Amino acid sequence: MYIFSFPAVRATSLDEAAAKRNVSMTLSKSKGAAGLALLLLCAANFLDAMDVSTIGVALPAIQAELGMEATSLQWAVSAYVLGYGGFLLLGGRVADVFGHRRVFLWSLAIFAAASIAGGFVDSGPTLIAARLIKGIAAAFTAPAALALLLSVFGITNAAAAGWQAFATWGSLAASLALILLFLAVEARHADPMVPLGMFRRAKLRHANAIAALFQGAYVGFQFLATLYYQNVLGWSAFTTGFCFALGGVFVMFLAPRFATLAQNRGATGLMAVGVGLQAFSYIFWVTALGHVDPILLVLFSQIPLGLGYALTYPSVQVAALSDVEDDKSGLASGLLFASFQIGGGIVLAAASAVFGAAPHFGWDPYVAGIAFVALLAVAITLLAAAGPRTSAARTPAYQAAE
Repeated sequence: MYIFSFPAVRATSLDEAAAKRNVSMTLSKSKGAAGLALLLLCAANFLDAMDVSTIGVALPAIQAELGMEATSLQWAVSAYVLGYGGFLLLGGRVADVFGHRRVFLWSLAIFAAASIAGGFVDSGPTLIAARLIKGIAAAFTAPAALALLLSVFGITNAAAAGWQAFATWGSLAASLALILLFLAVEARHADPMVPLGMFRRAKLRHANAIAALFQGAYVGFQFLATLYYQNVLGWSAFTTGFCFALGGVFVMFLAPRFATLAQNRGATGLMAVGVGLQAFSYIFWVTALGHVDPILLVLFSQIPLGLGYALTYPSVQVAALSDVEDDKSGLASGLLFASFQIGGGIVLAAASAVFGAAPHFGWDPYVAGIAFVALLAVAITLLAAAGPRTSAARTPAYQAAE
């Protein structure tokens, strides 16, 4: 009996050891593949966002090379933004129906082809057409990339890791080190990409701070409200997207008018009113949650939010660009759009942390998360109102439209 049992036990042990090795190798490969997927998907999303700001640096050269008027030149920016914003909902739905990976690859290929074609254009209308195609392709790339990211990492990994995990504090430490390294290199370089003297301009510095915090508060609200509408109310992704599109209508039609008003009357007051409307919207959402019909909750939060965004978005651009010379307007635009992107990421992380920690204190996570966003918006309103005054700006129309 023991003679036959021993080989059986030994074989089983060998099988278990082999299985453990296979599992270890699989996990190692999975982590490597997940890291590569994260790099590629974030790079694609970075290209989508970067394309909005990088065009600003090249606008004077484009105008001189293609002989475009200022009124036509602004369409080199607007075509991309309109294509991107106008097709995001459709892009998300198409990705769900036809497959996230397939839509991501096809749209990325179209984005690359349009980018290459845009480098060889010889007329303004052709450039605008290429920019429009790029914006539409980006609108299909972004939601597909996010869906793929969630399928690889899931939505609960961050809460499971916690603040004490190496991936959390290590990333923060690495980010801080890279920022300090960047500042050191720029300070020593004879021809820096970002002259540090730019940050001593009060209006530009104030506009960047407002842009980062304003956009961050909005991204945090949008994230938490989206989860509430879909996970609690059971609304579809299309219905949720339509709710946020309501505010986008105000931005589309009113932002150009408010940009002109900011240029003629000064941007500081409009900026403060816009951020104040944002704060009102978030406060209403928190206090009315569970007490009013969800449709009314959406209407009475999105209307002031849309108006606030239409006021603030062009105002911070006018304020920032009114503080720099014409030959530095591209750099100022790049800094401003970088502030929008960085602020969105930082505040979203903070709002998500509040959302995840709230149940441990017996708080409703949605109320706690958006209450944090609302308090931040109130602070931003005070900061905007206390900022340096801007008189009638000399910002060219095509730069303000950016």
